[in-house]
Amino acid sequence: MDANHIVQVAIDMVATHGFDKLTLRDLAQAVGKSTTVIVNLFGSKSGLLLALGEAALAQDAAFHADFFGQTNDLRADRDRLLTLLMRYLRLRASPSAGFARVWEALLLAAEPDDARRDLMRRWEALRESAWRDCLTASEHPQAARLAAPLTLCLAMEQFYAGALLDRTDYELICAEGFAAMVDRAFGLEERPATATFWYRNRLVLPRAPAETLDPDSIQRRLLDVAADQIMSAGPSQVTSRSVSLAAGTSTSTIVYHWPDMRRFLIDAVWHAVFRDMPRYLAGRNRAVQPGVATTESWLGIMAPTLSITPAAEGFYVRYARLIASICVQARLDPGLQDLAMLLRGPEGGGTFYNQEGVWPSSFDLTRLAATRFALWIKGRSLVAAATAAPVSGDELTTTADLLIARVAA
Repeated sequence: MDANHIVQVAIDMVATHGFDKLTLRDLAQAVGKSTTVIVNLFGSKSGLLLALGEAALAQDAAFHADFFGQTNDLRADRDRLLTLLMRYLRLRASPSAGFARVWEALLLAAEPDDARRDLMRRWEALRESAWRDCLTASEHPQAARLAAPLTLCLAMEQFYAGALLDRTDYELICAEGFAAMVDRAFGLEERPATATFWYRNRLVLPRAPAETLDPDSIQRRLLDVAADQIMSAGPSQVTSRSVSLAAGTSTSTIVYHWPDMRRFLIDAVWHAVFRDMPRYLAGRNRAVQPGVATTESWLGIMAPTLSITPAAEGFYVRYARLIASICVQARLDPGLQDLAMLLRGPEGGGTFYNQEGVWPSSFDLTRLAATRFALWIKGRSLVAAATAAPVSGDELTTTADLLIARVAA
């Protein structure tokens, strides 16, 4: 049995059913062989996953070569670059892009080993190099300085696109955000955030699910247990049985208090968000005094949110993983698309509306600048965890200067 054939079948299974559904038994059945054959070829499921990653990386390298090769003799101006960005997202969000699904799964995998970290470092270098070459060859070669943050914004946006690309409201705000990124890269004046404010003005944000619950109630205990499981293993691993066992209740308790498991899962997701959100993002509970922010105080607030230390994992590392996992699930369960859209729609809103006292007043933190910084910080968090490449204070300040204009003196 050709190992390459088994790997490709496995990639196709991941693209169709998701990474969590890939088992050696199902794969063996799909290729018409025993699990022993697969184990003899790859050693273990971990060995199979690494082989999947290497094959998917090679396919992604071919994708980038073909994608950028089609227009390598056409210098990108503002509109052409925006078209490339949106098409790039569409192609990578396509169900046929199995290699992209493998990249997403490995980016979200818990506790990667050294071999997978090395794989993800090479993968990230491939993506950044391709975009750097594209930007260098554009009508504004200085745009290449934004290659790294742009690639990381695309990393996070790809998860949203996979779940939401058939929605008009998503495409409108996504295109507006990347148009502003292109304007920033080309040194052009930023245009109004018309679509973003339009979406925000019609958006009804949910209340914190535990806001009216007694802290000692069984509903609060169930939400806490589910939120912990979501943050550690993703929403796909949460079941009525897993939550009930951990909470010490019967499996009927959830359906007694919630109309169905999906409604409970959505409440548990929002509970995780509201419970763990840094206070500086919650306008009603400011943890800082307005008007006194400095670069040092800003770093003191931001740096801990990017920590990849297992014992003190930062908020954005956990939050980005949560959002990405929901988007992966929303591909398989369209009933979760509205939840994914709620999370994407106000992207950067907490940063923008609560900037006073957090961001130094020297930054011109517009609504679209807040969006691109929020996408970057989430994409960087995912890559940091997958590659064991921590984010330094210098990288934070340098990226902020790349993505956000300074107020004129």
